[in-house]
Amino acid sequence: MKENTLSASPKKLRRLVAGVTIGIVSVGALAVLPAGAQSTSGVNISGSSTVEPITSLVAEQYAGKNPKVSVRVDGPGTGDGFKLLCADSIDIADASRIIKPEEAAVCQGKGITYTELPIGIDGLTIIANKASKVKCVDSAQIYGLFGPESDGTFATAQALATELGSTNTPLPTSGSIKKFTPGPESGTYDSFIELGEQKSIDARIAAGKVTTVVDEKGKTVAKEPIVSDGQFPNDNDIVKRVEATKNGIGFLGYAFYSENKENLKEIAVLNSTTKTCVDPSVKTIGDGTYALSRKLYVYPNNAKVAANADVKSFLNFYITKKSLTATVKEAGYVPLPAATIATTISTWKALAG
Repeated sequence: MKENTLSASPKKLRRLVAGVTIGIVSVGALAVLPAGAQSTSGVNISGSSTVEPITSLVAEQYAGKNPKVSVRVDGPGTGDGFKLLCADSIDIADASRIIKPEEAAVCQGKGITYTELPIGIDGLTIIANKASKVKCVDSAQIYGLFGPESDGTFATAQALATELGSTNTPLPTSGSIKKFTPGPESGTYDSFIELGEQKSIDARIAAGKVTTVVDEKGKTVAKEPIVSDGQFPNDNDIVKRVEATKNGIGFLGYAFYSENKENLKEIAVLNSTTKTCVDPSVKTIGDGTYALSRKLYVYPNNAKVAANADVKSFLNFYITKKSLTATVKEAGYVPLPAATIATTISTWKALAG
């Protein structure tokens, strides 16, 4: 991913395609330090493209007070961020899901310890071209549209949904679908499966309808849980393709949708309890009535916090009530409940010492 020097306004941060570097590298960053002293070698952050706008905005605000500290932020995907974290290649991983057991095992095997810090809430938004006639879907229809048995037609999608027990307003009876989605390196991809498809996938595996493989944990899973006409690590690419394709459909984080909503159509999701169609919004994501909601995280490398004064200083700025409320809102996301924010802050303070 190409690296740029930040010059965009906060609102434009969500439109950046490449990673950003903020601040100036300290001249003495590579100097030999006395025993017990901390280095000041800047801050290197990578991971979720969904969390990237929040962290980039925090980094811009931090740079205003700490102009000599280099803070590099990019967003190749949550999975890639965890790989870099466990390879000891970055200081902090941004993540749109919790670390998987197999990822944690890699970190453990290499002696890398980390701390999980929730920092906000996002809602996965199903987007469509403005011309789309689809208004609301339930979980069975999500499976029919995106799941391992989907074939790019509304007829098959609705037939699958009906077989799975959908009682929602049917999808269009004819027409094709072009699906543009994140790929497996993205936490958004994993979260969409977990929140939108997993129940249906499990039912179809049990019925012998889905091609399966055995994963690293020995569990039988769908070989291709999301069928896509194009997988893109950058949400802006998904937006562009759905916008330009008459029968285009996809999914991404709510902040990216809201930044581009004048050019896209959102598809509501049926709440299985109230049986009403719920649009994603700050309110519905925050109160949990929107079904496709998830927490967002940062994962600092504990050893880097102890060894690098810049990392500790940056996180002291990031993990505050102000950043986890006002800055999260400014970036287009939903703050955590007050009690969860308090827990995040206390967890960070215990790590920072």
